[in-house]
Amino acid sequence: MRRPGSLAIYALAFGLFAVFLAPRVMHVWRLAQRSQALGQEMAELRKENQRLELELKRLREDPVYIEKVARQKFNKAKEGEIVYKVVKEGEAAQGLTAAPDS
Repeated sequence: MRRPGSLAIYALAFGLFAVFLAPRVMHVWRLAQRSQALGQEMAELRKENQRLELELKRLREDPVYIEKVARQKFNKAKEGEIVYKVVKEGEAAQGLTAAPDS
């Protein structure tokens, strides 16, 4: 049979262990969670970087793609083409429509 003093020593040792170790365990757990979140963010940024690199390559090498982007961005049309601008209801009321080209 164990002595009551040894039980108290074990309880005290367990208490000290819990008091000093619990904050460290929580800190490590939080760091692991943050590491996982940063890993996911890094994977997303890598995908975005690949997409941007592909677009940059296409802009440097593909004249058809360059024309497409320029036409979309600057509302340009080829000679003989008719461009229709679709205006949503809310935009017309707010005066967001562009003046017709002269």
